[in-house]
Amino acid sequence: MANRDDEVDAFDAMMGIDADEFATLLDDAEDSSDADDADDAPKLHRGGVPVLDLPDVTPEEFHRRFLATRSPVVLRDVRRECAPAHLGCRHLRERYGDVVVPLDITDTNRRDVRLADFLDAVASTSESGGDEGADDLRKRYLRNLQMHEHFPAEAAQLSLPTCFGENMLRDERKVPRCPENWRRWFELFVCHPRCAGFPFLHKDTCHVHAASFQLEGRKRFTLFHPDDSPFLYPIGNTGCRSRIDPEAFGSGGTTSEILGRFPALASARRMVCDVGAGEILFVPADWWHTARAIGTASSVSVAASFVDAQGLEAFLDAYGEFEAMRSLVEHGAGVIT
Repeated sequence: MANRDDEVDAFDAMMGIDADEFATLLDDAEDSSDADDADDAPKLHRGGVPVLDLPDVTPEEFHRRFLATRSPVVLRDVRRECAPAHLGCRHLRERYGDVVVPLDITDTNRRDVRLADFLDAVASTSESGGDEGADDLRKRYLRNLQMHEHFPAEAAQLSLPTCFGENMLRDERKVPRCPENWRRWFELFVCHPRCAGFPFLHKDTCHVHAASFQLEGRKRFTLFHPDDSPFLYPIGNTGCRSRIDPEAFGSGGTTSEILGRFPALASARRMVCDVGAGEILFVPADWWHTARAIGTASSVSVAASFVDAQGLEAFLDAYGEFEAMRSLVEHGAGVIT
């Protein structure tokens, strides 16, 4: 049996920093998550991820520092450019409350409910509302809901930051066979901090970049560099999903338990970064990531995918393979994972 020093050494290797420093980082992050004025305090980095004010970032700087190097960054003060100020739980409930949406805890545990019922449940900040039905809803996750299909007016008001440059997915000449929903890729995610549907560790398919807009509440992201892929137990025919239990990146397991089941994880260096309301996290192509809501308020976010000119060739090659797999699936050869 490993002694305490061995476990601490393993933890240090897995996190890339010593255990005491990491504990301090998490304590500081939790404090800032729950503080009403957390967004007022300027920060240069969060868990190794740079933090910049969007109005100060030029396209040239974003390309040089983040696109060209495939490095993540948090951008603050994005509402004025990228999303309307009114977009959030209240607006969605008032305008689309009767729309039926799918919720899940796992890929197979799905439940369809009225959007208003779900938003009423997640609006509660209590640990338990005393209502068994509402408590079940708070454990569920509204995720990957295509905005242009369910909320077209709101989707039309969303945009990527101009500093990102041209999104090649929008160019039908350069990407002629791309499905229309890929060209207008804005997906809605809503969950309560008690949500049990903690998402699996994954990287986005076909080498696309991702941008996560945090509209309300806060999320804690766990990120891994593409070079760490061999240590993250990729599975499926695309290799874009990790076999590591999602609880490994939440509060459901101890360090020794996690490393006992997934020992190679000790060789990977993770980054832990909080994203608050009015901010965007840029996740470069092939970076592994997962997230969970933190604090007391429900989390509302929108995810977008895009491809820059530098990544166009890699996307087209991967998308060709993806189309081939989809054709096989349509002819009964299994599923894409």
